[in-house]
Amino acid sequence: MSHGENGSTKAVVTAIVANASVTVAKFVGFAFSGSSALLAEAIHSLADTANQCLLYLGLKRSQRVADGKYHFGYGQERYFWNLVSAITIFFLGCIYTMMHAIGQLESGHVPEMSWLAFGIIGFAFVVEGYSFYVAFVEFTRQRKAENMGFMQYVKETRDPTTLAVLIEDTVAVLGLTFALVGMSLAAYTGSAIFDVAAAMAIAVLMGLLAIFLAATNKKYLLNVSDEEINQVALKAWTADERVQNVRHIRSIVLSPEASILMAELELREEELFADMTEEEVEQAIRFMHRLDNVRASLEEAVSKESKEAKHIYIEFTGLPEKD
Repeated sequence: MSHGENGSTKAVVTAIVANASVTVAKFVGFAFSGSSALLAEAIHSLADTANQCLLYLGLKRSQRVADGKYHFGYGQERYFWNLVSAITIFFLGCIYTMMHAIGQLESGHVPEMSWLAFGIIGFAFVVEGYSFYVAFVEFTRQRKAENMGFMQYVKETRDPTTLAVLIEDTVAVLGLTFALVGMSLAAYTGSAIFDVAAAMAIAVLMGLLAIFLAATNKKYLLNVSDEEINQVALKAWTADERVQNVRHIRSIVLSPEASILMAELELREEELFADMTEEEVEQAIRFMHRLDNVRASLEEAVSKESKEAKHIYIEFTGLPEKD
């Protein structure tokens, strides 16, 4: 396991333990107070716990080696489970919380604020603050290893797991702030509107978080190209005297640790045949034409039977070696 995977796993496990503990505490607080904001926070923590369990599942499943069914490995499972977790947050966190808050507003329920409820908010600040710290340290380590600025790494990171935990913990702390303000105003004024407004704000936060996570992982499930590898390959090949033209470069990100690179290059004949006699050059050209014909024939044999085979790349091995 790489250091990045170790760090991501640590951040996820820390978040799971932290959110599971505050989830129980917040539900206890809601049971005694009836606060919509505290229930919203409890559901928020429950959604985060479920989400981070899915992140952990994605991390573990993505580490499986390639096999006969998945030739390029299981790296994209990390992106899939991140996407599933975003959907979980949206429906469990955002939709349900908003519906409950509206129900509380319509019923005119006034929560009973006590020091227990505020004490639970304080406990949650400490626990979720620590989880945020662990995720931030790991995110910073990964960012510096890639030599990127903060916002650049947020946009370009190929490992959305640590980013997901960091953003979730940031939203969690912000949600606690909303809950504290709403509950304080409700206790001071005796009006439930502030408590309900805090719950709605927390629901909106979770909705925005879910949309961000879904968008971040969507591109990797759609076979986004690896622009860094593309640029490295283009720079290396255009600088090579044997290459006359780089016709195209294609790549696919498989996981944070692996990409596929495919390219079509036009070579300079004068460089290839510089130390060959005229007869050897003619033989070489015939051989290259024969290879092209064989490749075209092999590709056609597949594409005629399988119309879905839109991109076929064949690499020959076992060719004669130079004496």
